[in-house]
Amino acid sequence: MDAADIGRFARMADRWWDPDGPHGPLHRYVPARMAIIRDAARTVASDRKDQRRPMAGLSVLDIGCGGGLLSEPMTRLGATVTGVDADTAGIAAAVSHAAGVGLDIAYRAGAAEDLATEGRVFDMVVASEVIEHVADRDAFAEALAALVRPGGLLVLTTINRTRRSYAMAIVAAEYVLRWVPRGTHDWSKFPTPDELTGLLEQRGFAVETPIGLVYSAVSGSFSPSSDDRVNYALVARKV
Repeated sequence: MDAADIGRFARMADRWWDPDGPHGPLHRYVPARMAIIRDAARTVASDRKDQRRPMAGLSVLDIGCGGGLLSEPMTRLGATVTGVDADTAGIAAAVSHAAGVGLDIAYRAGAAEDLATEGRVFDMVVASEVIEHVADRDAFAEALAALVRPGGLLVLTTINRTRRSYAMAIVAAEYVLRWVPRGTHDWSKFPTPDELTGLLEQRGFAVETPIGLVYSAVSGSFSPSSDDRVNYALVARKV
């Protein structure tokens, strides 16, 4: 992960679980992201009968877990979750919050590449709002390929590189609405769905059609859409 981004997130680490703080947009984004993760998990764990815990028995790696906004709900759905983040302050916040709510999550500071070097493999790897902050995208993709077991799934969410995403994710979110601090994102680092699909296909993934995730100012939430011009998700299976 880019060093400047790590420092930026570290300065906000004590507010990870404040829905009205700098991570507020990520809180509002959790239900839509979890819906995609839950649906993907059902295709890996099709023999699971407990609809309340559809991720039971699955090993999941949450890359760029931050304070644990996705790690915790995945654990509640039955997954055995490992959360990794380069921001040590964010990991400390995640550990503290999980302990406070009685959840057993294996958090560690570091990079996805570290776990790949150790030979770790998982049924599912989630990298949500991460790849746009990565300094070496090719090395990151290699690590993803190493971390997903054959037949396992990768779930990515990120921001497209379009004129609309510049208007919404940069101008509106950082300067007008001030949802996130200025400089949080670099528009030039946003990957298009085609770029990301190619990156993954070269490394043995079968990539599904992108899922757009559109924000509604009326409901204050995100929902799936065919419009992937700003936020989108990719689900890919390791062949």
